Amino acid sequence: MTPLQLRCALAVADALHFTRAAHEVGTAQSALSAHVARLEDELGTALFERTSRSVRLTAAGEALLPRARAVLAELDRLRTDVAAVTGAVEGPLRIGTIPTLADVDLAGLLALLRRRHPGVRATVVEQTSGRTLAAVADGTLDVGFTGTALSEPLPGVQVQVIATEPLAAVVAEDDPWAARRRLRLRDLAGRAAVDFPAGTSGRRQSDEAFAAAGLAREVAVESSSATFLLDLVRAGVGVALLPAAAARAAGGVRAVAVVDAPVRRVCAVHAGAASSAAARAFLDLLARRLPA
Repeated sequence: MTPLQLRCALAVADALHFTRAAHEVGTAQSALSAHVARLEDELGTALFERTSRSVRLTAAGEALLPRARAVLAELDRLRTDVAAVTGAVEGPLRIGTIPTLADVDLAGLLALLRRRHPGVRATVVEQTSGRTLAAVADGTLDVGFTGTALSEPLPGVQVQVIATEPLAAVVAEDDPWAARRRLRLRDLAGRAAVDFPAGTSGRRQSDEAFAAAGLAREVAVESSSATFLLDLVRAGVGVALLPAAAARAAGGVRAVAVVDAPVRRVCAVHAGAASSAAARAFLDLLARRLPA
């Protein structure tokens, strides 16, 4: 079993197409197919169901995915740690972030990291806090930024709290509430809402706050994109509960304080002492940029 075989299998799993996977890996389709076949022979089971029209993962293939990603991530960390012994910090840095991260200048941090360590190659994915937390815990991401309720556990990772902040009601700038100084959850319960999908960390904060207050509300539109939620607010579809900083950075909306709003905790999560040299360099820069 070789790293190349694992990379080929993961490429097929991601693309569900051998030709596209070969292009992604940078090899011929025949070579990629041979690598996958040798891996299947060694494991003694098929990883993919192939037909003339489709490629699907078998149960064994589904089981392989997270372990293969973790193995390759650990190999990358090994390479960067060995290089760091000579003073060179290089290699991949995989970061997951939430769409409402307003407490960290991520682009500025990565620019500074590149100036100091040009051998670091960063990849940033925007996704939910839950997916980011799981990916950091299983080693497929090096660092994650999450926004969760204060009571939500963050298992399997090391946690650096960046900020705690109450959510605010975000309304269009021509909304009658735009001139209000403060609101309460019972006010919001009387208006249609736009929010993140049910079950996500961003949504649970609001749902739990309304439930604790004994209030029901109508969520008119769900979206995983904070940018689109702001578009919906501007269009008058509904009111959003978002970090005030995210609203202030956008045009055409106003953030109004909510007296009994849910409070979210923004954290950087990572593997602690097991972090790669690139991740440790990034986390060091992050710590220097945050208030004491």
